[in-house]
Amino acid sequence: MSRVAAVDIGAGSGRVVLCDLVDGLPSLTEVSRFPNGPIHVDGRWTWDVTTLHRSVVDGLAVAVALGAQSCGIDTWAIDYGIVDQVGRLVGPVIAYRDEGHALGVDWARSVLPWERHYDVTGIQHLPFNTAYQLAVDDRLRDDTSLLLVPDLLTFWLTGVRACDVTNASTTALVDPRTRAWSQEILSALALPAGGFLSLDEPGLVRGPCLDDRLRGLPLVGVATHDTASAFAGTPVDDRDRALILSLGTWALIGFESQTAVPSTESMALNVTHELGIDGTIRVLRNVSGMWLIDECRRAWAAADGVDPAVPPLLSAAAECAPFAAGFDIDDPSLVAPGQSPETIGHVLVGEWDGSRGAVIRTILESLVVRLAQRALELDGLSTEARSVVHVVGGASRIEILMQWLADATGKRVVAGPVEATALGNAVVQWMSTSAVASLGEARSLIAAMPEIREYHPAGSRQQWLDFAHRIAR
Repeated sequence: MSRVAAVDIGAGSGRVVLCDLVDGLPSLTEVSRFPNGPIHVDGRWTWDVTTLHRSVVDGLAVAVALGAQSCGIDTWAIDYGIVDQVGRLVGPVIAYRDEGHALGVDWARSVLPWERHYDVTGIQHLPFNTAYQLAVDDRLRDDTSLLLVPDLLTFWLTGVRACDVTNASTTALVDPRTRAWSQEILSALALPAGGFLSLDEPGLVRGPCLDDRLRGLPLVGVATHDTASAFAGTPVDDRDRALILSLGTWALIGFESQTAVPSTESMALNVTHELGIDGTIRVLRNVSGMWLIDECRRAWAAADGVDPAVPPLLSAAAECAPFAAGFDIDDPSLVAPGQSPETIGHVLVGEWDGSRGAVIRTILESLVVRLAQRALELDGLSTEARSVVHVVGGASRIEILMQWLADATGKRVVAGPVEATALGNAVVQWMSTSAVASLGEARSLIAAMPEIREYHPAGSRQQWLDFAHRIAR
């Protein structure tokens, strides 16, 4: 029973991918793709989860017709819906990029010192952490249930209320040592304990899908946080020597551990500790990834009336002068929707001609600089430097970016698979039905996929260090 459907939804789009094992190798076929994105309603950025649910059901119906024997859902983290006793959604699902969430930070800090909050949960400070969202949200009560986005979609599909530990761990409300909600943190933030379901580890069958078109398709509780799934789908052969970079809208760089706990050193670096499959903890840094590329393409599409193709933009970037300008890719002013080359220009250090190639090159070089800095910091939290960076996600196909990363970090880069998130989703389903025996076996199969590419340091690392120093503010 190896043919499964992986529902993978990101901040920009969602899709249903049919995953199978054919002649000992993973085989993936996208059978449905649908748009997603925050929409502005009544002054707030929200998610249209009702439309997402319909799109998921439509896609799964195609997968069932093609022989899918189970399904699983992963999405982005942090955001949630609240449902009442009869299952109705209470108010909208607010998007993490909504600026209103920052209002909860000061209140939370006033009742719970940041040092203690971090010591318990190990979650980095982000102004939109779930804990801060809930601090200014009065909808959660003892007679309602908090359901993170993938758990909400699962509930609508199966009627089963459940909460996955990998996504819950991003909320800054879970203790990674116990892999459970922290009652201390809930109490300090005056959050009703009855609103929080017990946490499930990935691999449990939540129930059959109820829609007639899905014919009782079993839904497996996978690692519902897309980063947790992406890590599961990465062909790591030695956890102690590898960094993993999931490179999409966000760039998540870090490593897997079964013993890491929050420390004063990790707090100083704003490192986060999220939970993964196989009892692991992901020690991570968040970096703004391909977000600004997507935003600039959106701005250009609005001007041109057509989406600009990526390959010509990358070719133009390759022909531009290196290290002409740069900026802090994580500048807070670049977080909200509506970014463009003009908004980037306000935080630029150096000179650029504003051409599309220059814009793309500047974004990519600034991203590489920040990733190299984060890799060095993470090495400092390890017992020894990690010699390889595994890069997964769509951006792993950008050859110039992968080579720059190898040059800037001085590490071997293993690029691929592109579909690590869908594969990680499928891996948990395969393990739940014994189609594969273990995570190690699944990763060995993924490592043999022909798309995997390696890059070795070839350029001057010092040039990257000098560039980082020049654009630092």
